Amino acid sequence: MTKNELAKIKASGRWPVKLSDFYRHYFFVVLPLGCAAVGAIELYSGFKFHHNDLKVPGTIQLIIFVILSILVVKRLYQNQVFEKHQVPDASVENIKHVLKSLGFQNVRHHKPGYFVCTTRGSWFSWGEEITIVFDDNDILINSRPNNQPITIQRDRKNIKIIMTALRSSEKAVA
Repeated sequence: MTKNELAKIKASGRWPVKLSDFYRHYFFVVLPLGCAAVGAIELYSGFKFHHNDLKVPGTIQLIIFVILSILVVKRLYQNQVFEKHQVPDASVENIKHVLKSLGFQNVRHHKPGYFVCTTRGSWFSWGEEITIVFDDNDILINSRPNNQPITIQRDRKNIKIIMTALRSSEKAVA
C-alpha cells in the first residue's frame, strides 16, 4: 500500500476502488440481478398474456433474487469499509502482541503506519486479510476475504475479536 492509498483510506474510511475489484468481487452481483430480471420478465409475460401460471413463480423469483442482490451488495460494501475505533494507547508493540496472541498469521507492520495479517481458511472462508491503519488516536480496521467475493460474517467476527482483545489489553496495562 502506498502513502497515497493510505491517505485516501484515512480520508474516506474505505478501500479505493480498483478495476480488479470489479472482476474479483462486484461481478458476483450480476448473477442474482440477472435471475431477478428473468423473474421480472416472467411476471410481465404472465400479466401481459394472462398466463396465471407465470405470475406466482415470477413474483417469487423476483422477490428472492432482489433480496439476494441486496444482501450481496451489502456484504461487498462492508468488505470495502473500515471500522473506526478509539484506542487511545494503541502502540505498535501492543497491536502486534494482540494479533499474534489471537493466532493470526503473517502479522506485518509497515512503516507508513498500518498492519496487515491473515487468517486461516475454514469450511466457509478461504481466509481473511485484516488491515489495521493508525489514524491519530483512532484505528481503522478492515477484514475482507482473500480470494472469494464474500463471507458469511467471518470478517465482522474478526474485527470484534481484535477490538475485544485490544480493549482488554488496555485495561491490563492501566
